[in-house]
Amino acid sequence: MANLYQQVLTKVGLDDEESKVYLAGLELKSAPASAIAKKASLVRSTCYGVLENLVQKGLVAKTEKPGGIRQFVVENPELLFAYLEAQRADFDQLKAKIKNILPDLRNLQGEFGFKPKIEYFEGKRGIIAALESIIPDMKKMAKAKIPLLIHGAPKRIIKIWPQFPEYVKKRAATGVNSRILIWEDFPPEFAKIEKIYQVRKIEKKYAYKSGTNILDEKVILFDFENLLAVVVKNKPLTEMMRVFFESMWDHAK
Repeated sequence: MANLYQQVLTKVGLDDEESKVYLAGLELKSAPASAIAKKASLVRSTCYGVLENLVQKGLVAKTEKPGGIRQFVVENPELLFAYLEAQRADFDQLKAKIKNILPDLRNLQGEFGFKPKIEYFEGKRGIIAALESIIPDMKKMAKAKIPLLIHGAPKRIIKIWPQFPEYVKKRAATGVNSRILIWEDFPPEFAKIEKIYQVRKIEKKYAYKSGTNILDEKVILFDFENLLAVVVKNKPLTEMMRVFFESMWDHAK
């Protein structure tokens, strides 16, 4: 049972040595540090320091017997509830302090942080969800006159999502300008939406089985074979990808 009691006391907030000393003192009721140390299987100097910690926590009291012998008395075990309440109060105060400095911490992260936000979408539904998630971005890009840049694999996206042409129309309705680099002809399903894109073709030696959407502050990478979409939100990385795209665009036909 002693191990069980120690586990509970550890969860309350006492460390292993404090739990041992507390239980030993509880059994001895009132005893000098040497007796409690022996009961807890600790050296006296260590036990004395632990007892002082427990005194500070309000779980142990000190008293002196005639002759100046210092005794330690374990208080009523119900004081453990008071100790928990004190911890909760400290925790609430700490939360309030963190809340007060949170804006400053966020400013520091903005100034010095470099941590891209990455989201993963899996399966056919995941790829569709990733595409649908950027419609609000398209509206902002349209207002700022920032084009959507696409490395396309139209045959593969149609195979995964036959309704993709309807999505393209919805995307175009935001007013965003779409430029696409492709290495294959559009499939028949694209007949009514080809004019939505500004299109240039690259050589097949540069073809790959995936696709990319480059926005203003995020990039979506599509793996159509393994049905995976990865959204990376980071301004510097996006700017780099846009430069790469523009370089390919200038050399495409």
